[in-house]
Amino acid sequence: MKPVLDAVVKLINTIRSRGLTHRQFRDFLQSVQSVYSDVLYYTKVRWLSTGCVFERVWQLKDDIVSFFHKKQCSAECEMLEDTEWLSDFAFFTDLLCHMNNLNVKMQGKNQFIDDIWAHLKAFKLKLNLFAGQLAKNDLSHFSRLNSIPSVNEEKLKNYENGLKKLHFEFESRLQDFSAIQTELDIVTTPFNVNCEAVRSDLQLELIELQSNNYLKQSFLNMPKLEFYKSLSKVSFPNLISHAQKISAMFASSYICEQVFSTMNLRKNYFRNRLIMSI
Repeated sequence: MKPVLDAVVKLINTIRSRGLTHRQFRDFLQSVQSVYSDVLYYTKVRWLSTGCVFERVWQLKDDIVSFFHKKQCSAECEMLEDTEWLSDFAFFTDLLCHMNNLNVKMQGKNQFIDDIWAHLKAFKLKLNLFAGQLAKNDLSHFSRLNSIPSVNEEKLKNYENGLKKLHFEFESRLQDFSAIQTELDIVTTPFNVNCEAVRSDLQLELIELQSNNYLKQSFLNMPKLEFYKSLSKVSFPNLISHAQKISAMFASSYICEQVFSTMNLRKNYFRNRLIMSI
């Protein structure tokens, strides 16, 4: 993906780093009544940046070509008229959109570790599905790639192999989740866990829990963390301790995104202005 990313970043910098060109480009988009008013800068440290940048350039690709042709600088955007390059660009844009959707699902407060793991397992299954469909020339879930006329077989094979490699990366990097699946099940589905398969210090407490119909109903009606807070510390000390340990695992990437949002909020129009209405 790096050659495609480098080309996209170079194109964006060509537009945005030159003041006159940037103003002319924005005016051009306004004149053609484009949905978007500008391309986005690429920011390496932000997880969603690459997908958003690719998507914006994809949406504006025809306008970008028209703009540079009008300026008689067609060399600046020649890759956007190259079907081979566009195929790669479309594939990576589709794939990054899928990955951004995964990232967004894992963001937010009160996400239990089992919720995160469920999203990751689902995405691994999706990667298998995508690879299998590409092997059959089925581009149902790659709408941008599907819009490219006659993508050659070799390209599709490369994309299929790329998806398989990505799936392998997910498998290898997420081995720890599989290793603690039983530990997660104790907290997320305590009434379905086989008591003989868990640690000895939790077995008796789980039997007590599974035998209590009132607690079973409470588990169904309450958020998981609230349920474990409501348990008796005398009757279920080890189970509560285990739940606290598991609940301490959470996805943290959204916290970084929150920091960026807070910084942007502080850099607003009224930051350094003394206005009576504030």
